[in-house]
Amino acid sequence: MTVAERQLGTDIHVTNHSGTDVLQFQALFHNYIRAPANDVVISPLTGKTYFDKTEATPEARLTPKVEQRKYVDVKKFTDSVYEDGGQAYEVSWPQGGIQIKTEGLKDVVIWNPQKTAGEAIGDMEDGGWYVQPAGFQS
Repeated sequence: MTVAERQLGTDIHVTNHSGTDVLQFQALFHNYIRAPANDVVISPLTGKTYFDKTEATPEARLTPKVEQRKYVDVKKFTDSVYEDGGQAYEVSWPQGGIQIKTEGLKDVVIWNPQKTAGEAIGDMEDGGWYVQPAGFQS
């Protein structure tokens, strides 16, 4: 892991020492981005195939969809797996944003657990699933 003033880098190196067997594996990098959930949009994912894991039935969850939106939001419970999503994304909101670049990782998950699932996550801070807009008083 490399930490710089305006950049965070993570590398993983996998070596198959068998010489003959095919090694299949998954690497999961969970990036939690602190941003106002009602204002966040992610792009570019238009035209990408994805699976909506929030669908009510197993059949619907296994049915591929094609993203039609120019900007994907997380205003409601979101758990979408984009296959071959690309390797550069912009996560933006009115007060800021970040760019995410990957190499060798073809899938991306867009996720916001919302309150019920978010509160059940042991390592998530209270209310971490939602950040209130600046100036908002509860």
